[in-house]
Amino acid sequence: MSSVFQIVYQFLLWLSARTGLTYEEVNIIVYYFLVPLSLLVLVDRIFRTWICTVCFLCLSALALFLIPSFEQFSKALFGLSVAFLQQFSRIGWDYTEASVWICVVFPGIAFLLLCYLASRRRAAQHQQQSTQSET
Repeated sequence: MSSVFQIVYQFLLWLSARTGLTYEEVNIIVYYFLVPLSLLVLVDRIFRTWICTVCFLCLSALALFLIPSFEQFSKALFGLSVAFLQQFSRIGWDYTEASVWICVVFPGIAFLLLCYLASRRRAAQHQQQSTQSET
């Protein structure tokens, strides 16, 4: 777990250095915007709609417009996220383990499952089109 945590941590630090954003800002952008957005895009792909993606983008844009300082907001939200992850000590996970499970493993599993479902839906759609064109 520690090595996965370090890889992700170093990557987020690298992104921070490259973008000029703070570590907390990069963390919030990745885990509260990019990860959910990627999952919602897949959900929309499965259901052949864009409603989840469009709603998420609209709500995100509204939130960003209403937040006076994204840096301060990110620090506060990052602090709350750390406190949340520390609560998993009740089940025996330290902060590092909780971070890897909650922020890497579970979203990774969700992403892979949604990719699988999206590809099955696409394959079934392709097969249906092939059958229709043969008749």
